[in-house]
Amino acid sequence: MKEAEKGADKAFDASNAPPPGPGREPSREEDEGVKDTDTAPRGPLGVGESINARGEDIAREAEEARGSDREGEKGAAGRPHGGGEESRGVRPQPSVTPGSPDLGPGDQGS
Repeated sequence: MKEAEKGADKAFDASNAPPPGPGREPSREEDEGVKDTDTAPRGPLGVGESINARGEDIAREAEEARGSDREGEKGAAGRPHGGGEESRGVRPQPSVTPGSPDLGPGDQGS
């Protein structure tokens, strides 16, 4: 058996482990926990509450700042839709043939 294999075997062999330490004192919040009957539980110490703005709000504010001409929101997710150059994809390309219509990307099955 190679030295690396011996080391791996020894590292994962429980007989080589030291005895467990003294542990720690649980906090009051940990002891109280969340009750089974709590219909609107909150995380302890505010964990999980975001202090940052949501991405949707940031995008909406940016569109309003540049004067976007979106027509509104569509579907249950509330995705923006409407006209304007911004609605044609990430990097819209003008038509390569002079005089031909400036069309957006294909339907993509949606």
